[in-house]
Amino acid sequence: MRNDTGHARGAHFSAALAGLWLAWPLLAAAQHDHADQIEHAMLEDPLNKLVLLDRFETQRGAGGSLQRWDLETWVGKSLTKIWIRTEGERVSGATERTELELLWGKSFARWWELVAGARSDFEPGSTQNWAAVGVRGTAPYRIDLEATAYFGDGGRTALRVKSHYELLVTNKLILQPLAELNWYAGRDAARGLGAGLADAGIGLRLRYEVKREVAPYVGLVAERKLGGTADFARAAGRDPSDTRLVAGIRLRF
Repeated sequence: MRNDTGHARGAHFSAALAGLWLAWPLLAAAQHDHADQIEHAMLEDPLNKLVLLDRFETQRGAGGSLQRWDLETWVGKSLTKIWIRTEGERVSGATERTELELLWGKSFARWWELVAGARSDFEPGSTQNWAAVGVRGTAPYRIDLEATAYFGDGGRTALRVKSHYELLVTNKLILQPLAELNWYAGRDAARGLGAGLADAGIGLRLRYEVKREVAPYVGLVAERKLGGTADFARAAGRDPSDTRLVAGIRLRF
């Protein structure tokens, strides 16, 4: 009985070794396929980045000249991104407005993402910080839209809506209409802001893409301060409405 048992165990062990030897190529192939699938999945959604200096321009109008910038950069994958955005303007060599935003973006539908984070206003006046939440994406007819709500200290709230569209005149000549609205829930005399709809602006810029990364442009911009914000502008000796010619460059990296 012991010898039979020993022989049976030996036979089972030999069969197991033989089976493992026969199955080894299949296991190795499966492991290789699994590694290829992981690598392929990583290649399908790589880490990307973009730096876009959308506007770097000089504007000239009845109220004098000013310089304006609007830059955004992001790094991430197809479904999640980290955004950094800054914009501002200088008049007669002095900075009159500077904003910086740090946002996390999460895709929730095709061409649309939810963004949330923080914004800091460095000028005018003392630094003011806001929490930010909004959406950005492409609406029907390829209209790009951003809507962001801001929540600041002391119960302050604000809303900014931006929209633009790109019309291809030729392969290199592109016409870009742009509109922007800013709304504030409360009055802020230190910054010259009234409650309600504070300002509205529309612009039309025609750019020529020397190559995709470099595009000089010219255009026309009309801006108007409204309500209490217009009253603050008049009190400071400024015209609440202004139309300006613009010239600048758009850079993409």
